[in-house]
Amino acid sequence: ALFEEYKNHPDPFVRERANNWAIAIGLQRVDRHNVSDFLIQVARQEIEGKITMSEAQAIIDEHYAQTNSNRTS
Repeated sequence: ALFEEYKNHPDPFVRERANNWAIAIGLQRVDRHNVSDFLIQVARQEIEGKITMSEAQAIIDEHYAQTNSNRTS
């Protein structure tokens, strides 16, 4: 399962963040949306506390804005 390595982490906040990301990504997959390795990498950074959720959102938004603008160019 995705983020399984955090399931028994000693920090309950890490466990909660991992669970939240796993649920969100699972819902995307249910809706048949592909989840990129990039998104999973950013999620891991947020789960581990290296970046905040706000930073993760900004990184993801910027990445996909650039990806979409490259497709229309």
